[in-house]
Amino acid sequence: MDRAQDRDPIDTFLVERYWPDVDLAQLQAALPRLEAAAAAMASEGRRVEHLGSILMPADEVVFTLIVAGDESLVRQLNERADLPADRIARAVALLEAAAPPVEVAGSGGSDPRPARGRADRDHRPATKGTT
Repeated sequence: MDRAQDRDPIDTFLVERYWPDVDLAQLQAALPRLEAAAAAMASEGRRVEHLGSILMPADEVVFTLIVAGDESLVRQLNERADLPADRIARAVALLEAAAPPVEVAGSGGSDPRPARGRADRDHRPATKGTT
């Protein structure tokens, strides 16, 4: 079974970014800079990898999870990407395999719960006396 508790922990760093008025478009525009800086550092022999970021627009904060050898590499990554890094903390991640993103209710997307539609009805056993 592929569950987070069955995986080996990954030493990571959590970067907290207090970013006034940040929105999804700004974060999406900034992430390629972070990825490019990580790729450049990796080509120089420094192990740095962006695992993902979480935007909390109501709190004007972005949390970013980075794999790196030490905190100084995380600081250098953020400086190269020209991104704020208000706090960097060592963290241990228990991650599952990546899943496709799910639209969150209230963000202009659909309800994140599985749809219960015709496909579900078609696979139910028929009962006598119904059509």
